Amino acid sequence: MKEKLAPIHFVQHNRIRIQENLEAFLIDMFGLEAADTQSVDIYGPRTSEEALETQIDHDNIHGWLESHLVANEKRLSRLAKEIIDSHDENALLLAHAEYGKRLAESLREKIQFSNGEQLYGYLNAIMLDGMPCDKINEMVESGDRHLVWKSRSDLHSRYYAEQNLPESLYPSLRRSFLESFLNTLDVASFDMNVTEEGILYRAEF
Repeated sequence: MKEKLAPIHFVQHNRIRIQENLEAFLIDMFGLEAADTQSVDIYGPRTSEEALETQIDHDNIHGWLESHLVANEKRLSRLAKEIIDSHDENALLLAHAEYGKRLAESLREKIQFSNGEQLYGYLNAIMLDGMPCDKINEMVESGDRHLVWKSRSDLHSRYYAEQNLPESLYPSLRRSFLESFLNTLDVASFDMNVTEEGILYRAEF
């Protein structure tokens, strides 16, 4: 029986596409076309440029989105390994910061916020943290000039561990990306702390 696409499926697809564009950015920056071909052969391809309703499996919408999410996580962690082996961790961090800047610049005209809740809505639309049903991210506190939110758990680091990379790497990559993204949107300060209960973020503007 065919399932019906809902707005959240389009949001999730867009989150996946943002991360797939990060793949393309890293591949181009570091000349990793050969490694990418191997990753696609092993983990599966990226989504296509076609409209979601054209390419998705309407008999298994959740499974289709989740399979592309997992494939993206595995391809990205493998790219991280390649970059660190051929360059160093700092090069990877700087690349994530540059991608965050470019993404913010591409969305600047669409992102208009006057309080923390509005900013969280935009951030929640771009951050890929599992499937929507996992409910990883939640807003903790918001005001006219600040936002606090948290991720209840880190669903990413295990993929980096599979590549024999430290589990601390992914939070550092997210920090670089988000700090640059928010700074480009004129957010004055950003902080992020990893705790046993998850990741806590704070932005002031």
